[in-house]
Amino acid sequence: MIKKLFVLSFIAIGFSFKASDANMPARNPLPADAVNFTLTDTAGKKVSLSDFRGKFVVIDFWASWCAPCLEELPASKKLADDMAGNDKVVFMFISFDKNEDLWKDKVDDTGTKGIHLFAGEHGDQLKDMFNMDGIPHYAWINSKGVIVAKNAMHPSDFGTKAVLKGYIAKD
Repeated sequence: MIKKLFVLSFIAIGFSFKASDANMPARNPLPADAVNFTLTDTAGKKVSLSDFRGKFVVIDFWASWCAPCLEELPASKKLADDMAGNDKVVFMFISFDKNEDLWKDKVDDTGTKGIHLFAGEHGDQLKDMFNMDGIPHYAWINSKGVIVAKNAMHPSDFGTKAVLKGYIAKD
């Protein structure tokens, strides 16, 4: 009898959690189609996410004034450098700076290789698209344009390179 009561209460609790979870927005939902965006690179050229279909895209959202972003940048740079020989992956660095000149100067100072883009007026849309509540923030998009990690591991996290290689291998 006690066992049945425990099971019934567990089921009731499970249903109450399900009901309340249904009303909560998904923080990091399962993979969904990536929404395309077009931003400007350091040369003033328009670059779209869809330009990289067929490649696995690693996105690093940052800003030149963001101390945690700058602390993480050497790990981002190392990860990008370590995977530079892999033509299946592209590293994209999207800045939330307000001043384009400061952003371009910081890109030059860091020497980080990859696609450097300026969020500009599209910052709020990007924050919504990737469920961002702060930077630095990382996202991974597979070769079909599907977001596989809206809140991906930080480059400095233990095992990031191995996990990323696993995603790329399955892609």
